[in-house]
Amino acid sequence: MSWKAYKKIALLTGIAVLVASCSTTTTKKTTGYNPDTAKLGAVFKDRQFIPYNMQFISTPRVAANGKVVNQRDFLQQVSNVRAYSTGLMNRYAGTYGKLSAWLANGGNVNDLARYGINARQMRGEDGYQNVLMTGYYIPVIQARMTPQGEFRHPLYAIPNGNKKYDRAEIYRGALAGQGLELAYTNSMLENFLMEVQGSGFVDIGGGNLRHFAYGDKNGYSYTSVGRLLVEDGEIPKEKMSVQAIREWGAKNPHRLQSLLERNRSFVYFRHDPTLDVKGSAGVPLVALASVASDKRIVPTGSTLLVEMPLIDSNGNWTGRHELRLMVALDVGGAVKGQHFDLYQGIGDKAGHQAGHMKHYGRVWVLN
Repeated sequence: MSWKAYKKIALLTGIAVLVASCSTTTTKKTTGYNPDTAKLGAVFKDRQFIPYNMQFISTPRVAANGKVVNQRDFLQQVSNVRAYSTGLMNRYAGTYGKLSAWLANGGNVNDLARYGINARQMRGEDGYQNVLMTGYYIPVIQARMTPQGEFRHPLYAIPNGNKKYDRAEIYRGALAGQGLELAYTNSMLENFLMEVQGSGFVDIGGGNLRHFAYGDKNGYSYTSVGRLLVEDGEIPKEKMSVQAIREWGAKNPHRLQSLLERNRSFVYFRHDPTLDVKGSAGVPLVALASVASDKRIVPTGSTLLVEMPLIDSNGNWTGRHELRLMVALDVGGAVKGQHFDLYQGIGDKAGHQAGHMKHYGRVWVLN
């Protein structure tokens, strides 16, 4: 990839990560949400039980050091909302303004009430404020504009007519000859993983990037191939990860297609001439300053104070958290209830982090 292309991506994904430590008493969760299974997060039980979706808290009692670490990224995310969504900006201008003033004067959590900012704490999956946090990212995969050699796996645009073909029918040529091929990659599995993420970048050679954004779905429900591999006894549950799926696919190339076909869901893409990664709200996303949420509980445009668990390179929780301000600007088919999908950024590093982020933290909705 050319320096010019890398520079464009860097501008989209630069993150300043400052680590704040804390000490808490926890118990390990042994069962629960695990779409593709991964490392287990920590679950806290020594807290007040919250029976409803949210509860007003005058001053959030955070485990981190009381200050957010991503002020600049949050303000950039708010600036993107201002530039791209008049509706959201009109609805949340008061909240964004109060938060900007709070940040300009130190951004200490203990001072929220002084700036007229209300905090409602989310109950979490179990009522003890354990909110599930997963991660998603935007991959960059190699591709060509025409089929050649190993580049023979098409990414498809939205069909004009029947969109209801299932994955097996599409793999067997149901869309062939309609001029829907956006590009051809060298990996059926990477195409599938790009569908799971919802969009992606392709390098069509020489560092020339194209952005393929989410277009539409074929209407079938999603089935986790990671769960299928665990149920089939192919990969132990405790060792499941995206990398484990890749390794399985490399060892079993003749079985990969039949595995993927068990997930009948299929995603169509559309070419986005910009390099802006946009969520469902149509606003460019800033890494670790935006999330996908369940709009029935946390409406698009809402601001969140997130006590995010810090994990190591192997996906293990380090026992520490950091505070981040994030804006709900996206949705996801698997993002339901007391669950947020945190946008991690673009490329392999973001993908590695996203693949391991299945842990629990706390969230306060601010207004």
